[in-house]
Amino acid sequence: MSALFALGLGTGICCGIWGAISSIPSLGLVTWIGFSGCTAYFASGKHGLEGVKTAMLSTFSGMISALIAIFISGLVPNVVAIPFIMTGIISATMCWQAKAKELWFIPGAFMGCFTTFGAMAMGINVMSSEIVHVVLSLLCGGVLALSCDKTGEFLLKKFGKEE
Repeated sequence: MSALFALGLGTGICCGIWGAISSIPSLGLVTWIGFSGCTAYFASGKHGLEGVKTAMLSTFSGMISALIAIFISGLVPNVVAIPFIMTGIISATMCWQAKAKELWFIPGAFMGCFTTFGAMAMGINVMSSEIVHVVLSLLCGGVLALSCDKTGEFLLKKFGKEE
């Protein structure tokens, strides 16, 4: 078993479990948002808790950017250009924030931002306590990613061979 096969198998198992858990309505989780958090982890190139930290800080910074844009756009709802102006401003600031060591992963910020807009588009009122569905799902995505990574490592150690 190669490292890639082990990671794929571990990821398949963990993602299947996530799909089952996140489909339980009473938990209020959103499957695709969890996958967004998981994807940020793997896209960062970091592993372990460092990867989870990178993914979560960046996606949550993007979520905050989206919430700010939604709030400001709501203050002047009749100005057609505001959403476009806010898109430009938050896109720029998500790049500029990478100067801060903890927020270096720009794609994660964009993932958190579009995830928030996607949640809003599916009917989640992100400007209310319903934002907890987005937050919990992103956090679960970080746990999912770490689980995928560690399960792959375990399978490689148990059944793999040197390449």
